[in-house]
Amino acid sequence: MVDIPWLPVTHTLCDGTSVTIRSMRRDEVLHFWDALKSAAESGVGYGFDEVYDLDVFMRYYVDGFCNCVIELTQTGEVVSYFNGYGPCQLARTADPVIKDGGNMILKPKYRGRGWYSELSRILHKTADKSIDSKIRGMQSDTAVVNLPVNLVIMYMNYKVNGILPRSIYFKEHGWVDMVLCFRPYRSYDEQLSKL
Repeated sequence: MVDIPWLPVTHTLCDGTSVTIRSMRRDEVLHFWDALKSAAESGVGYGFDEVYDLDVFMRYYVDGFCNCVIELTQTGEVVSYFNGYGPCQLARTADPVIKDGGNMILKPKYRGRGWYSELSRILHKTADKSIDSKIRGMQSDTAVVNLPVNLVIMYMNYKVNGILPRSIYFKEHGWVDMVLCFRPYRSYDEQLSKL
């Protein structure tokens, strides 16, 4: 895992809940994997094929990525796991000038509170502090049926640049299309000024 120099940080969410974002520890990687598997099994968030094997998970979610944990500031209870900017698997260069936009998974008891989009904005804004100036853009992807992520991606000014037909398996949906999105890298404040 890549160390995240701007962590830890504390934020107060719009409902008054205080959360702390900190770097993920190596001993928490299996908890992250379990959370993604649970989301896939419940039909919310991720496809079975993304988390079927720990080695694949390590390659696409952990190694070379900035990973963090979001927890309640008062109790330390984990709310979410996030793997942030890392090498884009779709880039053709060894020294990527395109970064992957990351993946976030909220624990079930914290879903439906409007935290997903708020935490996404916080993570992107604070992560911008550590983006290398060579980065030209951010690539992201989501299953076509994953509405919350699709809405956040649109809000973050990503543009659809492709669709991979029947590329991910979602519970109760079967094989569904993957939406690929890209945005040129700009600071978060500059993105918001364009809205």
